[in-house]
Amino acid sequence: MAAMQSPSWAWLSCWKRSILLKIGALFALLTLTVGTYLVAASKLTGQLTGVSKAIEQAGTERMRIYKLASLIQRLSPSSSERERAAIQEEIARFESVIQDLDFDASQHNTFTNNPLLAVELKQLKARWSMQLKADLELALKNEPPSAAVQDYLSEADHFVARWDHFVQLMEHEAAVRLETLRHRQAGFSIVFLALMAAAFVFLHRFVREPLRHLTAGADRLAAGDFDADIFVRSDDELGQLARTFQRMANTIRHHIGELNSLHATGQEIAMLEPGGLEDVLRRIANRAAESLEVDLAVVMVRHPTMDCWLVEAASGQAFDKIRKQIILLEDAPFSNQALDVKGPVVVADVSTWHGPMRFRDEFHAKSYLGVPLLGAHDCPGVLVLLSIVHTRLFTDWDIRMAQQFSSHAAVAMENARLFDTLESESRDLQKQLEAVERRVAELTHEVKAPAGRMAEFASWIERDYGRLLDAKGRQYLAWIKNEGKDLATLAERTLDWARVNHQPAPVETIDVASVVGEILALLKQDRRNKRIRVTIAPDLPMLLCRRIHVKQIFENLIGNAMKYMGRQPHPRVEIGWMKDEQGVKLFVRDNGVGIETSMLDRIFLPFVRVDSEEVTGSGIGLSIVKTVAEQYKGSVSVQSSLGAGSIFFVLLPVLSRSPEPAARAAQDAGCETGGKHTAGQRGMLVGTEERSI
Repeated sequence: MAAMQSPSWAWLSCWKRSILLKIGALFALLTLTVGTYLVAASKLTGQLTGVSKAIEQAGTERMRIYKLASLIQRLSPSSSERERAAIQEEIARFESVIQDLDFDASQHNTFTNNPLLAVELKQLKARWSMQLKADLELALKNEPPSAAVQDYLSEADHFVARWDHFVQLMEHEAAVRLETLRHRQAGFSIVFLALMAAAFVFLHRFVREPLRHLTAGADRLAAGDFDADIFVRSDDELGQLARTFQRMANTIRHHIGELNSLHATGQEIAMLEPGGLEDVLRRIANRAAESLEVDLAVVMVRHPTMDCWLVEAASGQAFDKIRKQIILLEDAPFSNQALDVKGPVVVADVSTWHGPMRFRDEFHAKSYLGVPLLGAHDCPGVLVLLSIVHTRLFTDWDIRMAQQFSSHAAVAMENARLFDTLESESRDLQKQLEAVERRVAELTHEVKAPAGRMAEFASWIERDYGRLLDAKGRQYLAWIKNEGKDLATLAERTLDWARVNHQPAPVETIDVASVVGEILALLKQDRRNKRIRVTIAPDLPMLLCRRIHVKQIFENLIGNAMKYMGRQPHPRVEIGWMKDEQGVKLFVRDNGVGIETSMLDRIFLPFVRVDSEEVTGSGIGLSIVKTVAEQYKGSVSVQSSLGAGSIFFVLLPVLSRSPEPAARAAQDAGCETGGKHTAGQRGMLVGTEERSI
């Protein structure tokens, strides 16, 4: 019984699995329906054609009966053979027509289902043969016309009447067949429309809807939605394609999860803190086990002195069980191999290894994958992945993912080592810097106090004994007093420079115009004494710095510009900003004595001064400017030549440009509107209006 049913079950299985078979069956059904209709319609059409020809022949042959009557009446003993042959020919034609109308013949078998026509034709045929034809044959003999002619003429009308009745029966039969053809056409149209509707429903159900769901699912996959399901539940090709897309989405989602695990591991490595290596390695082992779907992941390091393996981390509950355990080299043969060859080692079935193996003997591991921890400088260990539940064949993708996790573990260990080294060196360096700062502060205080006392002693001598000294003695005394003051100032500025180098600098929003206004207010007396005209751009930018640092920069730059003005008849200092490829630069320009080209690279070093007999100073101001700018990842530069003045550029973090604070600062400092900016050296001035003081 099962053997008899197997072909039908096989056909049903093919029907479920093949959409091509379904569509082929649908088209076969439609073709069969159309073919059946065409055959039936052709048969009926042929019958109608035969009936029409029969009606036409029968109608024509009625006149042949009367034609024979006319010919036989003209027949006489003197009639020629030709006339008699004509009568014989007409008789033969009539009999041929009757023979053609014989419904027992194959060419007229379409009428065999109507017995009335067959009976009527049979009676007409018998009457023709026994009466009319017999009378015609008697009349054709050489005897004079006899009663046979009269008998033919008397029977002719009755025979024609019966012949007309026969034609009417055939016309009725043709009408019936035509009506049957129309009914079959209407029935076929209904059946065909029903089949087309069924075909549309079938195509919509089994083709269009699955394609729509498949397209929508593919669009969601293309948009990155890998969690969406594709609702195609059939077993045919479209269903198989949908399940293939679903498997592809699951694979991509799984790979994305693996990449996310790698990304999270990379972030943890980037944020590695002192003492956090063990936790990072544990999370790497857990993510490797989860991503690669293994039962156990272990990070082992080769101990450099004991020549054995040390378990640094493991996934899951095995972490607390085997962490920091020692594994002998002979108990880890595949790990030894991975470390020696510096490449992955895959063992699909570890039971084939006949020697000792710790993970097989203790954890009943069945498959093994070992990947070395390849770092930038050495290979400290291996990442071991074990399948315990069943044997497994690791793919190339699994090996590459394991290598990524092992690389992260190696980087984490290398970073931890470097971090510990850097931490230790940083602590030592910090202690040294603190010792240097303390020593500088102590030396500065030791220098500052005697320098102040020296200046004070010189003042006492000048006050008490100045009248006893000549001009040269008073000059020497003034030099001693000034040098003492300069030495005290140098000590104070040295402390400022040390603080700038090592103190933290939280930023704030600084209005440069207000800072410049404060500095100009402090230097107001020097500006008036030298009749220096100061021009300030009205739209100085807002900076992201500490206010004290901005003040130190402009106090030194503006102070130096005023000090090194020389005997310029029209002294001028310009403060503005400009754009270049590096960003927005602030500048301080003067038309003073300028700087020798050989000194341009040295003036920012501590205690280096521009030679000038008229100007005193500590030589550390520009060093402070350079140190402050570099703290904010900026820079300071100068363009100058002797007798042509100088322009100092400072690059600092700019927040925005705000002309309103500059206008308020100008009003506070008593500034007035001046002319237009000109093109600056190696850059175009952006601000167009300026203030003059």
